[in-house]
Amino acid sequence: MGDLPPQMRGNPTNELAKERNRAAAERTLNAWTGVCLSLIGFGVAFDRVVSSLGGRAAAMPEPRAALVGLVFIGVGLVLLGFALVQHRLAIASIERHDYVLSSIHTLNRLAVATIVLAGLAGLAVVLVLR
Repeated sequence: MGDLPPQMRGNPTNELAKERNRAAAERTLNAWTGVCLSLIGFGVAFDRVVSSLGGRAAAMPEPRAALVGLVFIGVGLVLLGFALVQHRLAIASIERHDYVLSSIHTLNRLAVATIVLAGLAGLAVVLVLR
């Protein structure tokens, strides 16, 4: 640490600020993840509900309901991709060579991978059960 200029050396105040920013980025990712999971779930449920109503849902024919469901699933997956990019950029700006505390990458990647798999499964359910 002797080769760094004094303004770049880590101190407890800077490290705590970085940890607060990292925690804020993690909370933001968790919020995005919840919204995306809701969109994906709504897309699957919408198609299934309209299909179970059969001819009684004259306001929404089944092919259109399937399209609406697919759109919600697709939007959820795209927004999840945006959330991952935003989170990675936020963490990269916080992480520096003198950043002591590390973020929880593995847990976030596992949670996001699970939600992406749930979205893809929902997409497959809508497409296969047609």
